[in-house]
Amino acid sequence: MEAAMGELDGLFEEAKRLRNRMELIDTAISALKVLAGTDMEPSSAVSMAQETSATPTPTKQKFDSALGLVFA
Repeated sequence: MEAAMGELDGLFEEAKRLRNRMELIDTAISALKVLAGTDMEPSSAVSMAQETSATPTPTKQKFDSALGLVFA
């Protein structure tokens, strides 16, 4: 019984870890959608993708931090 309970606890911990990882991946996907401009007209998305900025935007900072956490 103790071995089964220990294994069940391990499974719950693994599920928790996977849920956290899924949230990080969802955050990265959301940031990628914003950067790609998927919610805009195709021509707007292309022009937005071609723009460059000397200072990182809050979206880029969010994306960078999310991406770093996903691949950590």
